[in-house]
Amino acid sequence: MSDKWPDGAVETQRLVTLWEQLSSRTFTPKDGMQPSNAVQVWTFAHHASRLSRAVLALHQAGHDLEAMPLIRQTMECAMNAAWLLLTDDGGAALSAVDTKSRRTMFTEVTNLGLADLTELRDQLDAEEARNTQTVTHTRSFEERCRAIAGGAQIYAMYRTLSLYSHATSSVADVYLRSDPEDAKNPYGVSLLWRGDWDGAEDWLRVQALMLLLSQIAADDAQDKPMHRTQLKKARQRLGVEWEIRRADNE
Repeated sequence: MSDKWPDGAVETQRLVTLWEQLSSRTFTPKDGMQPSNAVQVWTFAHHASRLSRAVLALHQAGHDLEAMPLIRQTMECAMNAAWLLLTDDGGAALSAVDTKSRRTMFTEVTNLGLADLTELRDQLDAEEARNTQTVTHTRSFEERCRAIAGGAQIYAMYRTLSLYSHATSSVADVYLRSDPEDAKNPYGVSLLWRGDWDGAEDWLRVQALMLLLSQIAADDAQDKPMHRTQLKKARQRLGVEWEIRRADNE
């Protein structure tokens, strides 16, 4: 990340304020866009703004490492919104992913005897059959990222975020410090009460970028964009020239 970038927390707050002041809860999709896609683009942009508020609250409390899973989810919201903007049956495809996940959950709960969700599972079987006929593709998150110009680089950041969003050795290492081995410290490590974490500023800038991307998608999805001028200024401040387009059009 470049040191000449503006403060990530400041830029994130500016974009949250922009969304809350100017975004409408009703809008007309641009000509040719599936309404189901447009609705999901708006919801992902809105959730990205809500997540950003939580990230800022954690930052102000000194809990930047704990914010990593929220930054990761913001990235998912932003990239899904961008992908929906470019994919005719994307809304139905994402619904198919959710249907498959819910069916797996219902099956596991039923098999464990925790509850009998057979009827709900059967309903999802019928829904999956309809999806097979109407959805031409269901992409993984990685595939969705790679379908968007610049998405491969964003997916690489997503993998880094994943290291700190699960119970991994990367998280454990943050709370350890190497010390000389002796009789009192045979393992050669000290346990830290506060994690040794210095990535806050870089990841707050990523948060601002992902919130910006989600808002660009929401603006582009509308018949009458509301934020074009403000989002252009945000691009300039953050040093990007983003336009959402397919990777095969680069």
